Amino acid sequence: MQFVKKRLLSLITAAALMVGMLPAAFAGYENFTSKTTYPAGQFTDVPSTEWYAQNVQAAYEYKLVDGVNATQFKPNSNLTIAQAIKLAACLHSTYVSGSADFDKVRPWYQPYVTYALENGIINTTYADYDQPATRAQFASIFANALPEDALTAINDIADGAIADVDMSAGYAADVYRLYRAGVLTGSNNAHDFKPNTNIRRSEVAAIVTRMAKPDLRQSFTVEAHVGMTADEVFSACVPAIFKLYAYDYKNNILGIGSGVVLSARGDAVTCGHLVNGVYRLVAEMYDGTKREVTIYSFDADADIAHIRVVGSTLPYLGVTTEVEEGDTVYALGYPGGGAATVTTGKVTDPENDDYLAPMIESTAQVISGNSGGALINDEGKVVGITVSSHSGGVPSYSVPIRYLNSLIGDGTAYSPGEYNRNHKPDASRCYSKHYPVPDFGTVTGVTLLGTIREGTTTTYYYDREEVEAGDKILLHYYAALGENTFYQFTGGSFTSSSTYPYSVKLYETSYDGIPAISVVVSSNSFASIGGLPQTVDFLLQEFVHYA
Repeated sequence: MQFVKKRLLSLITAAALMVGMLPAAFAGYENFTSKTTYPAGQFTDVPSTEWYAQNVQAAYEYKLVDGVNATQFKPNSNLTIAQAIKLAACLHSTYVSGSADFDKVRPWYQPYVTYALENGIINTTYADYDQPATRAQFASIFANALPEDALTAINDIADGAIADVDMSAGYAADVYRLYRAGVLTGSNNAHDFKPNTNIRRSEVAAIVTRMAKPDLRQSFTVEAHVGMTADEVFSACVPAIFKLYAYDYKNNILGIGSGVVLSARGDAVTCGHLVNGVYRLVAEMYDGTKREVTIYSFDADADIAHIRVVGSTLPYLGVTTEVEEGDTVYALGYPGGGAATVTTGKVTDPENDDYLAPMIESTAQVISGNSGGALINDEGKVVGITVSSHSGGVPSYSVPIRYLNSLIGDGTAYSPGEYNRNHKPDASRCYSKHYPVPDFGTVTGVTLLGTIREGTTTTYYYDREEVEAGDKILLHYYAALGENTFYQFTGGSFTSSSTYPYSVKLYETSYDGIPAISVVVSSNSFASIGGLPQTVDFLLQEFVHYA
């Protein structure tokens, strides 16, 4: 009997030691328990067939994520930074203490922020807690919501395998930690993370429940992304890139740029500033053949034109509207009107809003002649149309290809000459005695200080104080000139391509001691309409050079 007691005591002691050796993570998960039931059809906007339905149910039952009201979950709505920090703080508190009781104060999120800072969930404060959280921000917050041993790796994902997460990014380690733990799985079959997109409530429900319930975590593999090289992009894509010649009615060359074929029947795209005011357009294909070009329409603000290369069964490229910061891109076109070339770079801002329409900013070099060429991703798809760059060609700017959708009309394409005749400038936006020169005051709303006429030249003076540094006022005037199909913008200046004998120049000056912008309109047939880029340069600091 004494032996049995000693044996039993030894087993109890051993069991106690084994329990003590279990990781704290195991014990912490026991704190997440079901607190309510989820009736069928609880949320009318969460069909049981959706991929996130199970996660929404679990999040609701465990009181991790509630609906926005009694019957709606709003799965596609964004989560704010404050809400993300609250969730992370509640997860951490429940895991380590078994409860998540926080004081109610104003602003409501302050106790959660304080807790998150004190417990190493976040290491910085945010300027605006009400802003939607990006996926990168959310990952950085949630990677520290549980102890390290509670996020054991179950997936073998090599560094660099997630295509759109640069290993040098501040959030990279957090993203990889959550991928390897099976908490994050990515946004598509390639498991791309899309770090700069906002995170949705449906995704949050999945992530939170996977954090609290390890059995919901996902096992998967990520094949290392191998994108096309510059040589591969050039070889595969250059047959669809053409050199574009613009002529006036006397058959003089007004400019040379580039264009991209987007369908076998010849639907194509180029820059708006290459087609406005021209009499004829000719595409020289990569194989040397030349084809006439017609115009569907163009957008002066976005500087994009929908055109057609006459022909059939032409080589063409696919497009995608998906572009993220850090993406590898290639600019393909005919710089200087010479041979086709490709340059390589990275997207530095997919939505640069310094101009009248958001532009893709990248480090792919673009110089004169590249205008209208393609900005291509490493899958060989067009993401934008190259427009301009700073001195030296970097950074460069491209119109997102999505703007082409706004130019799809009734499918009627016109010869350039006919298009111009059908799109005469609105007289109400032009100087009454200098049609079709756009009226600076009418277009921009800047106050006219006075007018001086000297022979065939008229100078209009406008209040300089109303044109603030960094403003878009002069860009609006550029767009008005761009809309004016009687002017062609090329080589850094505007040139009249019709029989209207006017030139336009802008200067920084004064009028009766008042700082002013002068618009000088001269009756000089086919004279250069220069000065605008230089004027914008001193007002906007670093204006672009149109390619």
